Amino acid sequence: AEDAHAFVARVQRFLNLDAPPAFTAEPKIDGLSASLRYESGRFVQGATRGDGREGEDVTANLRTIADIPQTLKGAPAVLEVRGEVYMEKAAFAKMNARFEAEGKQTYVNPRNSAAGALRQLDARITATRPLRFFAHGWGELSEQLAETQYDAMRRLEGLGFPLASIKRGHNGDDLLAAYESILAEREKLAYEIDGVVYKVDSLALQQRLGF
Repeated sequence: AEDAHAFVARVQRFLNLDAPPAFTAEPKIDGLSASLRYESGRFVQGATRGDGREGEDVTANLRTIADIPQTLKGAPAVLEVRGEVYMEKAAFAKMNARFEAEGKQTYVNPRNSAAGALRQLDARITATRPLRFFAHGWGELSEQLAETQYDAMRRLEGLGFPLASIKRGHNGDDLLAAYESILAEREKLAYEIDGVVYKVDSLALQQRLGF
């Protein structure tokens, strides 16, 4: 709780604001990061994050995931969507049970399983695995999606990308309330999470803050 309030105070102080800015809060999906590049509304390339500068080209494998649109209407000419490839807990358990019955190697957790499936050399194998995708941000853009994080994410949702959830808050108490609400639902969620991500809502203020 102290860290959340300190984060808000630090941001407000750095930006020299009279009141805290708006923030967003969303669950941090425990999956494998992937980046999807669209040009003129067509999915042209997909990659893993790798070391943050260079990843693996897994375009053919990402095309097998139903949550990832192949074409978009009304998107910027260049749009790079960033998100997480994951496996739902129930689907993972069912797949592991099938592997065990067939005498195949089983996986330790959904994240490892998703990572293994996404990096298969044969996309036909990837297609048999129950992979899902959540968008959580963007990279290169030919034009800005919106003026705020919240609205930009809602626009991605409107283009056909699933979101885990996103809430707006205006102070440390709001951020903690969002955290408590996500924590209370954690066991019931269909997927694994490993935290909550807070972001300053205004993209102009994000630019001022830097990374």
